[in-house]
Amino acid sequence: MKNIELPKEQSDFIKNLEHKGKSFNTIKNYKTDLNCFNKYLESKKMPLILNEFTHSQAKDYSRFLINKYNSSNSIRRRVQALRIFFDYLIENNMVQRNPIKDVVVAPKVMSAPTPAKFNEILKLNEHLINGIKNSNGLERLQFLRNSVIFHLIYSTGLKVSDVTNLMENHILKGSEDILRVLVSPPKRDPYSVKFPKSFGELFELYKVELGKQKNKDNIDFDNLLFNSNPYSILSGNISPRGLEILFKDLSKKLGITITAKSLRQACIIKWIQQDVAKTSIKEWMGVQPAYSLKPYIEISMLDEYKYLPIEFSLDD
Repeated sequence: MKNIELPKEQSDFIKNLEHKGKSFNTIKNYKTDLNCFNKYLESKKMPLILNEFTHSQAKDYSRFLINKYNSSNSIRRRVQALRIFFDYLIENNMVQRNPIKDVVVAPKVMSAPTPAKFNEILKLNEHLINGIKNSNGLERLQFLRNSVIFHLIYSTGLKVSDVTNLMENHILKGSEDILRVLVSPPKRDPYSVKFPKSFGELFELYKVELGKQKNKDNIDFDNLLFNSNPYSILSGNISPRGLEILFKDLSKKLGITITAKSLRQACIIKWIQQDVAKTSIKEWMGVQPAYSLKPYIEISMLDEYKYLPIEFSLDD
């Protein structure tokens, strides 16, 4: 096998992440983490040839990180970035093995949740409702889409990766005509979470307006969501980067601070306050049964973090 030089393959790897729609911060972190590996090789005066990197050298890199960083999360992230990079090389038939695969790092230390405040959530929802009522055409469709995204995260607790991969047929009708979202994780059994009953009205409005705009723009797709500019739909689906920009723009416009992550954490606390079974919450969060909900439970008891379900309604 020919020598695989590091700079070019790292550049191609980053371009591949961009093509997949990874967020700006995610890509920046990968660049930082891989650059740490490059500096390690330079400090050891090792050539930047990847298929000559051995398992023992991988262990030495782990020791280098332990001496350099106090945070186990920083060490974990840099090892994980390199592991994923080598997996990419294997998928593209550039190396035959992943020397990072068996490197053991300290367990991840979970940072405390920082959920969105309920008054800010209400302000965001009110903005979306008013936008639907006071706009038309593509602008109205965009407000409808954003309201659907809002409920996918705050009402059903979906992660960004789940939201961006949804198809229209993942919205199912359950008992009493209450809609549910079907989630199919790659390594777990599918599950579904129900929406508020009023979501049905929002979803029907969204489907009608989306169909009209598809016909107008002569475009078709099965994705639930879409990417657009002010004039037309550009494509089906919305990328993680697109969601990041969406919440950043909404926060700036409304003078609040809400991200998809903080909105999802608010949903988790809302479930705890509603006495939803902890096994269900952990399943919907995508964590192991042994995962501790204690940080969320502690926040759920604070008066400033009291959450209520939000129903969709265009009535004044």
